[in-house]
Amino acid sequence: MKHPDIVMAGGLVLIIVGGIAQGFFKEYIQFFDNEFKTPAMGLIILGAIILVVSFFGCCGARKQNVCMLNTFSFFLGLLLVMEIIAAITIAAYKSDIENEVARNMNTTMFKYGPNDTLATNAWDDLQETYKCCGTYNYTNWKDTDFSKDHQNGVPDSCCKEIKEGCGNGPLTTNPENIYTSGCFESLKASAKHNLGIIIGAAVAIAIVQEPLFQTPASP
Repeated sequence: MKHPDIVMAGGLVLIIVGGIAQGFFKEYIQFFDNEFKTPAMGLIILGAIILVVSFFGCCGARKQNVCMLNTFSFFLGLLLVMEIIAAITIAAYKSDIENEVARNMNTTMFKYGPNDTLATNAWDDLQETYKCCGTYNYTNWKDTDFSKDHQNGVPDSCCKEIKEGCGNGPLTTNPENIYTSGCFESLKASAKHNLGIIIGAAVAIAIVQEPLFQTPASP
């Protein structure tokens, strides 16, 4: 008999990993196209399907029902193929992420301000979390409307000690009071890390399932 409980545990792992990655991409959705949410959501869906499939295996094992065990075997093999395809697809997303992040970061900088709270909140959270400022460095804010309206400044979230108005003027005076390195490398690294975890989870579960799939079903 196969071990549907192992498969079920694998499904739970995929759901948890997918949920964590989904949270990251949702938090910084302003810097990613919607397609970058697809791998995490796909992992969650795949995990849910695995849970349903493992139910057939559990019931078949308990009732010693060969038909249900064979159904479990069939879907286990199908899921194995899906996991391999998912890993390859996500790897393709990972290779495209650098240009994607840079383009969206540069675009949303010019939306920063009271008229776009989503872009503003995303940048503030990003700069506070990673202790950075701008896309490549703090001078990237120079040509934005926000900087022109704030005494040639940067958002307060760039400041080492955040207080209202602390970002006014550092582009020309007192840059030592703000973080000067850009956020691009940190965000890119975090995105690749999350996609790497998704790939690793899909491959690991596929490796665990492969010997189970090869084992003949029996009541």
